[in-house]
Formats: sequence, structure tokens, C-alpha cells
Amino acid sequence: MRLRRTAGILAAAAILAGTVVALPSTANAATTVVVSDIFNRTTSSGWGSASPGGAYSTSGSARFTVGASVARISGLAPATAASASLGSVSAQDVNMAATIMVPASPITVYPAFELRRQTNGDLYRASLQVGSSGNLAIQLSRTSGGVDTALSRVPLPFTALWATSIALEFQVTGSGSSVQVAARAWKAGTTRPGWQSVITDTSGSRIRSAGSVGIFEYAGRSNAAATSTGFDKLTVTNGVGAATIVPPVTAPPVTTPPVSSTPTPPDTTGKGSAQVGTTAYAVPATAIVVAVASGSDSNTGSLARPLKTVAAAIAKAASGQTIVLRAGTYHESVTVPAQKKLTIQSYPNEAVWFDGSSQVTAWSRSGTVWKASWSFFPSNSVLGVADNPRFVDASKPMAGRPDQVFVDGAALTQVGSAAAVTAGTFFPDPGSKTVTIGTDPTTKSVRVSNLGTALVVNGPGTVLQGFGVRRYATTYAQQGAVGLYNDNLTVRNLVIEDNAMIGIRAWNNNLLVDHVTFQRNGMLGIVATTSYNSTIRNSVFTVNNNQRFKTEPEAGGAKIARSRGFTFTNNDTSNNFGTGLWFDESSYDLTVTNNTSIGNTQAGIEIELSAKAIVAGNDVSNNPYGLYIVDSSDLKVFNNRFDKEGQMGIRIVQDERRQSDPSWHAQDPRQPIPDPTVTWIVKNIQISNNVFGTWQGFQVLAWDSKTGRTADQMNITLSGNLFNHRTTLSQATLVAWGTGTNTFARLDSVAALMAKNPAWVNQETTSALPVSAMASAIVAAAASAVPLPADVAAAAGQAKGLKKVGLF
Repeated sequence: MRLRRTAGILAAAAILAGTVVALPSTANAATTVVVSDIFNRTTSSGWGSASPGGAYSTSGSARFTVGASVARISGLAPATAASASLGSVSAQDVNMAATIMVPASPITVYPAFELRRQTNGDLYRASLQVGSSGNLAIQLSRTSGGVDTALSRVPLPFTALWATSIALEFQVTGSGSSVQVAARAWKAGTTRPGWQSVITDTSGSRIRSAGSVGIFEYAGRSNAAATSTGFDKLTVTNGVGAATIVPPVTAPPVTTPPVSSTPTPPDTTGKGSAQVGTTAYAVPATAIVVAVASGSDSNTGSLARPLKTVAAAIAKAASGQTIVLRAGTYHESVTVPAQKKLTIQSYPNEAVWFDGSSQVTAWSRSGTVWKASWSFFPSNSVLGVADNPRFVDASKPMAGRPDQVFVDGAALTQVGSAAAVTAGTFFPDPGSKTVTIGTDPTTKSVRVSNLGTALVVNGPGTVLQGFGVRRYATTYAQQGAVGLYNDNLTVRNLVIEDNAMIGIRAWNNNLLVDHVTFQRNGMLGIVATTSYNSTIRNSVFTVNNNQRFKTEPEAGGAKIARSRGFTFTNNDTSNNFGTGLWFDESSYDLTVTNNTSIGNTQAGIEIELSAKAIVAGNDVSNNPYGLYIVDSSDLKVFNNRFDKEGQMGIRIVQDERRQSDPSWHAQDPRQPIPDPTVTWIVKNIQISNNVFGTWQGFQVLAWDSKTGRTADQMNITLSGNLFNHRTTLSQATLVAWGTGTNTFARLDSVAALMAKNPAWVNQETTSALPVSAMASAIVAAAASAVPLPADVAAAAGQAKGLKKVGLF
């Protein structure tokens, strides 16, 4: 970030004494809190006033608002800056702390605190640098005489791949021959670390005088859209003393389950929802307006006299009307009736959340735990069985229980008894009608889920756009926090997160899901069943099944069943606990193109009990199985990239199930039994122009695990691919070719493949290489690529006849 002429790092190093160290913890009784702001107000322009602290002065073209206990800078365009300052504050030996809610990657943004601000623009700044891949760093700098000088930059030991709340603390002390500047940052809700960056500034440009304080933010030039960042719990303390460090506070660990190993963030450019609060859909003159903070359900619903609840707006609306929601948190569960076609959307550039939780403040301490009265205890029945072992893993026995508690936005982990409660956990007790937590709620926001669904849409043609849905205690019977149960529905630019079971449940035709982010939902991001002629595109599914249900019969990112004419394109289904994308149960005529599916704990993509699919241009890496084909036929698998898989790149398996046998209960109810289009018999699979990296196991496996069919009987074609050369037994077999039930022969070279079928022309590397080292081999292999068939080309947006190996 360079908004002014910047002095070089080497020059800065020459004027600094000291290094990055941990400072001693000492106390100073003379401290005074000069700013304390929890933003418990609502404003539509500006941030209002802090008490103490005075009025905020804002600058920049971004929008400044306050609502739901968060101050927000929204609509910050790429390569622009914004600031909010407290000019009436004067502090010299000063400590500033707040929580910053940064948006999900890929966004480059630099929220910062400013201390000792002088009237001529001189100041010290601590920037939280958020990179486009989620990497984080703290940079300390000094602005003096119009020159920004970088004092230090320290990478942080955690990332922000998804929307994340980060605590930042900044301190400046000293007024003589040296000035001490220190900063630290950590995920909100985790233990505060020691100081991560400490600098002693002895230059002649050091700022010795007291000054005002402020918040500054810059949005990276490379951002695809405007950004939105939130701030909460701002405290500024004066008189802290040159060596005063507030003792570390013990807090519970983050309890939202992380990915088992730190994933490489996928490129999600152009995918996922816009940040909540940054969309700007037109407001029709006939719109019904709702404002939870200032409206009344006795009002007319105009912009000047808005309603208060979405339920009242739906009741008032005529079919075809638009309902516009002003900024705020809507704690509601509503239904769009079958006779109404509505559009429900946020007001331009205002943050709107449907939130299934309520704040709980009346806690009483009992030893090392805290209790509060509570009356909402959702059912743990899954298909009529409490904690159904078909779905619930014994190692995660609470998975089927939808109860949820969040402390400062971080989910606590449910345990089975009050006696088991420790820091970071909770227990809901229907017997005593209480909820017990092990995290000290003092000075924290504690929210407990007490609604099961946000929106149930029965009205055909309804559109939902531009808001978020979070923290609903959805039961398995309720299925989804959002239920879509009629045809021709559209959802776009929604964030669906932290719901107990499934984010969206759809039973409808002509569904469009566009630019939606599904994250940290308990079982799945979305399930769509009997959804004909539907499309999911430009969306992100990540860290779903965070309650760790068994990966079968259903869990992971997205599952589509009993559907026909379904397109899944340009999505990211990475880092889910289970399968990223799963088509199942007699789905037919599928288009799966240009997706990314990396770092899931089961398959990247699975096609099961289905038929007629194009799987092309997908980046499928670092999963146990890249593409898993089970009992499916008539697939064209073209130009995908498989790398660093745990076991297999492409796994093709036949078992004993047959569509003609109704006892299996996985048939499409709209189709006959038997159905000649979907037989559940593996056959007619073309695998061409794919690239296989290096791992242990198998690059391709095809076999029958139950009924004795050989791979020769499956009519599989392997041509135009670039395989990885197998030089040792520890490297992946090129192709395991089934010879009977659970038996196979190894075809460990392209020559062996050609001996199997002379028409199969493939290439292999000269040594074992990851895909990142295969660039020249990929170019060379294009000469033997299979010309792209017309149907695959149309599905992938490429030219018919294109000869290319690997991703388009």
C-alpha cells in the first residue's frame, strides 16, 4: 500500500533500534479509558459518537454505517481509502484495541489503527494486511512530513480464508529519545498472544507529542469488487506507560472445526457471494420496505414509514412485489406462500442478516461455568431415530443435535453433560431448562440459536438476493435453514453460514443458485432433490459438515439427487468434511464444468447411481479421491486436473445395486422401473485429455467390487491423457484394470495401455512430477490430445475440436 511517497525498508532499518520481542508485563495505575465504543446504536450515515470518545469524523467515498453492534465501512472501491477519526481525543502513551471483521478471500484489504495523529498528518499506524489468498501480516509504519516509512512487517501464524473476526491491538509509548511501537493480532475468541511486533523508533522523525486516534482502511487495487469491513468493541486507553503491557487474557480456543491440515486456499475469483452489505439492487417504486431497527408493522411499508418484520411484509405484499430490507439483524422464521411470487432483497449497500440466534445476557457463575435460563431445545431425531448412528459418527456424538452457542461469533462445541463443560464448550439441559457454557461471558457477546428455519419459499418464481442467513438451529426434519419448495426460484448473492444442518434444501425445478457462499454449515451446504433443468454456478462451498456427520449417506459441500438436466459450473467446493460435489440417486444429463474441488476429506467430485454426464475442466486435487464414479454410465471425462490425491485420481466402481430392483429406494420417482436411461451399471466412460500428478495409490482404477464384471465389459476409453510416470512401487499405478470381483491387473505405462487397446494414445512424464512441474509436458502432450467433442466444447465454453491437455 503506497498512498504517499514511501521510504525504503533498508532506510527504515537504519533508523530503528530494537527487534521483534515480547515485552514485560507490568501494570500502570494511571491509565484512563478515553474511548469505549461497543456501537450499540444504528446509523445510516457516519458512525455517530462514542462515549467516551466524542464524534467520529469520516472521510472517503465509502459508506459508514452502524448496526447490529458493528461499525462498518462498506462499498470501499478498489485502490481507495477511507478513515474514521476521533479528533477530540488527545493521547500520548496510548493503547488501542478492537475486533475487525474482515471479508472472505480473495480480497486484499488493509484495515489499520492510527495513533498520535497530528494536525499536519503525522501519525503512527498499525495495519492488518489481508492478502488475496487469506494470508495475514501486521505492518507498523510512521507517516511524517507526507512520507510513509515502513517500520516492520510480521506475518501472522493464521489465515483468513473465510470471513473472520480478528482482534488487533496497537500501542505507542515514550516521548523522549525513543518511541516504542507495538502491535499484535489474533483470531477473536482465542488466547491473546504476546506482542508480535515491537519497534523502538529513534529517528529524528519520530512522533513524540500526544495526538488523536482513528481507524483507516485501504482496499487493494486487484479487488474485483468493493469491500465491506466491520469493527466492534473499540477501546482506547491513555497513560499506559512506556513498558506497560496488559497481561494476556485466557480465552477458549476457536471451536469452529478447522480443516485437518492448513489448506492451500483455492482461487475463488468471481465465485461466491458479494460481501453482505455491498450489493445494490434497484428499489422499485412499489417496493415494500422493512427496517427492523426503526420500523413498525402498523406503518405503510414505504421508505419513509417502513414495516418492522419480514413476516408482516410478506403478508402485506401482492404477488409480483419486491420486499426491500434495510440494514439490521432479522430474527425471524418466515414463509412465502404458494400464491405469491416475491423478490426479497437488501437495500442498496446495507448489511442484512437473517439470524436464528438471540443474545443471552443473564448469566450466573457456578464455579468454572456459567448458566442461563433457556427454553429452546431442538430435536436430535434423524429419520425418526435419536442421534441416528447411520448418520452420526460415534466419535462425534453431538453432530445430530442442532443446539448452537456462539461467543463473540465463534461457535462453542456441544458436550453431553453439564459436568463435561469446559472452556469452549456448552451443554443445553432441557430438564433444568438451562444452558451452561465454559467460557466467561463477561464483556462478550453470547448468542444461542432458537429458530430452526429462516425462509421457506413455496411461491413459484420467487427471488432471494443480497443478504445473509446464519446461526439457525435447523433439525434434520426441517432440513434447510432456507427451504426452496416450488419451481423457477432464484437465489443470488447470499451468504449461508453457521447453520446446524443444511444451508439450503431444494425440491424444485428450474432452480438457479448464483454467487452464493455456503460455509460452516453442520451437514451440507446445499441439497437439491428432483430438481430438473437447474443450475448452480459461481458459488463457494467450504468447511461444510463442520459437525462431522458420517460422510455417507450424505455430508459435505453439495449433494444433488434424482435430478435431470442439472448444470454445476464455475463453483468452488473445497475444504469440506466429506465430498465436495456429489450427484446421486438416478441423476441424469449432468454438466460439471470448470469447478475447483480441493482438500475435501472424501471425494472432490462423485457421480453415483447416475448417467449421462460431462465432467470437464475441473481442478480436482488433494482429496482422497479426485473423481469417484459409482454405478454410473455414459460419462465424458475431459480436461480435468488431478494432483496430490490421497488414494486415486479417478475411481470407477461397480457394486450389486441395480435400478431395476425397487428395494434399493434410490430411483427417481418421476421415471419408470426399470429405467433404460439410468441402469446403475458402469459402462461407456470416456476419459480423455486429463492430467494426472503424483501421489501414492492409483491414477485410475476401474473394477467391480461385488458382481464379477471386468473392466473390459465396462466399455471404458482412455486416450489423450497425460499420466505420471511410475518409477517406484511407492508411486501411483497408472491404471488398475479390473479382472473380476475385487481383482485387477496393473497397467503401468502408456505402452501397456496401448497394448490393451491400440487406439488408446496417451502420454506420460519421464519422471514422477507434481502438476506444478509438468508445464512443458502438458504443452507437448497436446499433440496427442483427443479433439474436443461438440457437446463437451459447448458445456465447457470451448471451441469444438480443440486439442489441449489439462485445464482449459
